Amino acid sequence: MSVLSRQSTPLALLVGLTLCWPVLALEPLRLGVINERPDRPAYALGLYGPLNAYLDAQLRPLGQRMGDLVIARSLDEMAVRISDGAVDLLLEGVMPTLKLRRRTGRIDVHLLVWRKGQRQYHTVFFARRESPIQRIEQLRGKVLAFESPRSTSAFDVPRAALIEAGLELAEQPVAEPVAAEHSGAVDGDQVRFLFAGSELNQAYWVHSGRAHAGAFNNGDWERVPAAIKPELRVFHRTRPILRWLFSFAGPVDPGLRAQLVEILNGMHQDPEGRAALAAASRIAKFEPLTSADRANLAYWDEALERLEADAGE
Repeated sequence: MSVLSRQSTPLALLVGLTLCWPVLALEPLRLGVINERPDRPAYALGLYGPLNAYLDAQLRPLGQRMGDLVIARSLDEMAVRISDGAVDLLLEGVMPTLKLRRRTGRIDVHLLVWRKGQRQYHTVFFARRESPIQRIEQLRGKVLAFESPRSTSAFDVPRAALIEAGLELAEQPVAEPVAAEHSGAVDGDQVRFLFAGSELNQAYWVHSGRAHAGAFNNGDWERVPAAIKPELRVFHRTRPILRWLFSFAGPVDPGLRAQLVEILNGMHQDPEGRAALAAASRIAKFEPLTSADRANLAYWDEALERLEADAGE
């Protein structure tokens, strides 16, 4: 670098600096996430802060920077933030992403995300081992434990399977003991569901007789405590669904999009990148969507349409 003389004008100094350093003149990119634990405001920041910082470090030499994480407390809040143009990038599960695409018209699904060791997963329906329930259709008149309204594999996917089987659902707000034989019916032909709050609770509620059956993803089934798992069994499995997605949630320059995608796809090959991914709910890597992946998304988009029609949305 040439040394500027003391006689250099401020303009000359500015020109010299401009030639030496990238100009961070572009608006920062804002990554949006939904806090899975709204009662703990810092939870999402702890998960995705390292990922945001890594992307910022990689983009700054290119003249771009990342803004602060946009952390929404709910899907509804995220929809508003995206519609207002406050979010450029989104990390979420399939069903929340598809819901946001329908609500905002601004979601461009771009990459598949391996999360918690899974590229894709499916939902398993399970009951007590001695239960007479053998098929999903036999849940008519029974009580089913879901995790929470936000869950893809433990709410949206099993609801879609129940609707496809011709079953009607109704929420039962309070968990009460079901029949002693774990097979008794509740009033009517509906499948009554309630929320256990966690996958572990779902397993224990079915085991203890507070619900006839439960539904969550196959990874959660593998993690059922050994003390109760032998007394439970799976009686139905759904079609697979992709684990997680990365999407563009607003207009981003095509050149910058390509650079960002290249960074994301290569993160798992960089030790610092792997550490940031591991902090973010054990993301293993990002990778391009295949034609089969897009067909899978199309199937679940149609399933979502049936869910929304059933709910009168």
